[in-house]
Amino acid sequence: MQTQGIERWTGLVMVGDGVAGLLWPREYLRKLQVGPKLMNDVLEACVQRPALTRALCLTEVALGAWIFSRRST
Repeated sequence: MQTQGIERWTGLVMVGDGVAGLLWPREYLRKLQVGPKLMNDVLEACVQRPALTRALCLTEVALGAWIFSRRST
């Protein structure tokens, strides 16, 4: 089905995005700072906490890998 392909691509993008955040937490977040001020304030708070950023990115990698590896029924 068509949605299975979309789900797999979503999982793959999440893994790549999460790995980038794991490797370069501060640089990664600073590149995301576009948009509303509230969002930028949250991102800046995460820049000051790279361990938290890495933990969130690790969660994103795990979730993305799970989505990517799921089998369609």
